Amino acid sequence: MILFKNVKQSRISFKFINNDLTMVILTIGGPPGSGTSTVCNILRERTGWTYIYAGEIFREMANEKEMTLNELGYLCEKDPKIDMELDERMMKDARMNEDIILEGRMIGPLCKKENIPSLKIYIDADPKIRAKRVNERDGGDIEKVIVQMRIREGSEVKRYLKYYNIDPRMKNHYDMIVDSSSITPDEEADLIISKLEGM
Repeated sequence: MILFKNVKQSRISFKFINNDLTMVILTIGGPPGSGTSTVCNILRERTGWTYIYAGEIFREMANEKEMTLNELGYLCEKDPKIDMELDERMMKDARMNEDIILEGRMIGPLCKKENIPSLKIYIDADPKIRAKRVNERDGGDIEKVIVQMRIREGSEVKRYLKYYNIDPRMKNHYDMIVDSSSITPDEEADLIISKLEGM
């Protein structure tokens, strides 16, 4: 059972009772350009929950090392400590916190692997639409954006399979799949909250 109070106007309390264990963790994952960050920010505003974003931490790490995201991705393929440190920070939040939204490529599958009670959402979209969104956000040539996306996604999957034997694109890791190709972020948030309300 989940209890809601004033979903769109003030802080709410989600209580998911599962074998007498209260679950108040929401994980959001998806490929670049799928719109995960946008919908997470909407959910944060609606719920008042803490929002932790693995992608922002990764970008900060790239900036600190004066690298592009792809360059840091290549380094991660050689040095697993970077990915594992990031993933462990996210998992620590999952184990120790409640009323929290965790966004990251691996957080949902890792929560499932460790049996951490959570609602795991995967957001996807048509690759051309994702590339257009990334291009609008970061600029550059659209064809180069498509190539960079493929390189980045390939690097990530290679690393996750090597470190965890997990492909985060596999839908069986998640409780709900949302296709954001033709709906608005607010509509995505509505779907996710409806899923919570129905549990």
